[in-house]
Amino acid sequence: MDKLISKTIGYCLKERAEKTPGIIGLSYRDYSYSWREIDEISDFLAVKYLKYGIKKGTHVGIWSVNTPNWVFAYFALVKLGAIAILINTCYKETELEEILKYSDVEYIFYGNGIKDLNYKDILDKINVSNLPKLKYTFPLEKNDDIKWYMRSDYSSDMPVDDCKKLIQAINKVNIKDTASIMFTSGTTKSQKGVLLSHYSLVNNSLEISRQMGWNEQDKMCVAVRLFHCFGITAGILAAVHSGSCIHLIKYYKTCEVLNQIEKYKCTVLNGVPTMFMAIVRNNNLKDHDISSIKSGIIAGSAIHSEEYLNICKILNLKYLQPSYGQTETSPCITIAALNDSIEKKAVSVGKSIDNVEVKIWNCKENRESKEGELGEIITRGYHVMKSYYKMPLETEEVIDSTGWLHTGDLGCIDKEGYLYVKGRIKEIIIRGGENISPVEIEYYIKKLPSIKEVKVIGVEAEVLQEEIVACIVPKENYEVSKEEVQAIVSKYLTAYKVPKYVMVFDQLPTTSSGKIKLGKLKKIVEERINNKEEYICILQNNMT
Repeated sequence: MDKLISKTIGYCLKERAEKTPGIIGLSYRDYSYSWREIDEISDFLAVKYLKYGIKKGTHVGIWSVNTPNWVFAYFALVKLGAIAILINTCYKETELEEILKYSDVEYIFYGNGIKDLNYKDILDKINVSNLPKLKYTFPLEKNDDIKWYMRSDYSSDMPVDDCKKLIQAINKVNIKDTASIMFTSGTTKSQKGVLLSHYSLVNNSLEISRQMGWNEQDKMCVAVRLFHCFGITAGILAAVHSGSCIHLIKYYKTCEVLNQIEKYKCTVLNGVPTMFMAIVRNNNLKDHDISSIKSGIIAGSAIHSEEYLNICKILNLKYLQPSYGQTETSPCITIAALNDSIEKKAVSVGKSIDNVEVKIWNCKENRESKEGELGEIITRGYHVMKSYYKMPLETEEVIDSTGWLHTGDLGCIDKEGYLYVKGRIKEIIIRGGENISPVEIEYYIKKLPSIKEVKVIGVEAEVLQEEIVACIVPKENYEVSKEEVQAIVSKYLTAYKVPKYVMVFDQLPTTSSGKIKLGKLKKIVEERINNKEEYICILQNNMT
C-alpha cells in the first residue's frame, strides 16, 4: 500500500516543474506550455492577485469553460491558500446569484461565456445588493480576441520584493487547508458546497495516477468540465503527478474530442458514460483515427454492462477503468485495476483505492452488511470532505461520529472486495453525468398558478442515463400547458434541467401516510412513455 503524502497542490506543481521543466504540460488549440511555464505564469498571477487583496482564505470564484487561463488562475489561487469556488459553466442569473451569495464569493474571475450565455451580461444583471461579500469581478480572457496568458507577458525575473511576498504567502498554506469548494445537488432546492482540502485532492489524484499507470509520455484529452471534481482531480491534478500533457477541450462536443485525439495522438480519455456512448454512436467515428487512445476512466454515473462492453469493443480500449465516487470524496472511492478482466469491469466498479475504507451498511438493522448483501455504501479516509459549507446539520447527516461518510447509494461487495453499485437511495437524477436536484426543478414549477402538486423524477434513458419527467396535478378548474412548464424551468435553470417529459395526472400514487410511491409512479410514467400517451411532451435533446 502506497503512503499518503503531505504536500500542497502548489508544492506538487513546483516539484513537477523542477522535475520536467521543458516537457509540455498543457496544450490548447495552437498554444502550448511547458511545466516550467505553467508554474511561472501561475506565480506571476499569484503576485498580481496578492495586490488585489487576495490571500489565504479568500473566496474566489472561477466561472469559465476549460481554457489555459482557468488552469493558471486555479494554480495561482491555491498557491496563495485562497479557496477556489468552482462554478458551473451553464448557470443562469438566478443560479449564479444563489451560489455567489451562499459561498461568500469575494472575487470572481469569469470567461466570455458558453454557447448563448454571455457571462459579463449575466453578471451585469445580478443584484449586487444581495451579494455583500462580492468586491470585484475580473475577466479571465485578456481581451476580446481571447488570448491566453503567455510566459513572455512577464519580465524574465520577478522583482525581489514580489518574490518575497509570494514565498511568505505560499509558506502559510497548510495541507489541511481548504483548496476548493465544489457543488453537489442534494434533496433540497439549493446545492451544497463541498469543502475539499489540499491533502485530500493531492492524494486522491496521486492514487488515480498511480492506479492508471500514467506517465510523461501520456497525452490526456480533457473534455470533462473542470468545475467538476472528476475533471480537476482525474484530469489536471493527476497530470501534475504523472507529468502527462493536458490537452484541453473548451467544452464537450463529440467532433472536437475526435479531432483532438486524432490530431495530437492523445493516449488518455476520461469521461462520463454519456460521452463515451456519444463517441461510439457518432456517424463520423470511422473517419477518425483514434487508435492512440490506450486508457481512460469512466465514471460519474452507472452504465449497463452491455454498453460498457460495446464501448470497449468499438474503441478497442483494453484499459477503460470503471470508477466510483462522489464530490464529497475528492472524488474517487474505488477504481478497477488494470489487470482486472473486462468481464469483471463490465459489472463492478473495482476495489477501494489505497488508504480508503469501504463497507456496506444495513441501515434498517444498524450493522455492517454481510458479503453480497445489499446496503448503503459508506466510506472513510483522507478523501472524505471536511464538511458542507455552512451546513453543519447536513454534514452530520452524512458523516457519522466515527468518520464514515454515508453515500446514499445502494451496493454490495463480493468476497474478493469488488464493489457493485446497484442504485441510489437518494432521489438525485443523473443526466449526462450531471447531478440534478428534483426539488430545485419542482420549486420553480410550483411558481405557476395552475400547479397543485408536482413531482420530478428520472426515468432510464438510452444515452443520457436518465431523462427528467415532471409529473403534475393541476388545481381544480385549471389547465397546465406543457409549454408553460418548460418555459418556467428554462427561465431560471440551465437547459439540461428542463424536463424532457411533462405528464398530467388527476392524482399521484401515495401511501396511507401521504408519501408518493416513487416506484409505482415511475412504472406508470414508463408505461406512458412506451405507449406514447397524451399529456406527454418530448423536448429536443439538450445535450450537444
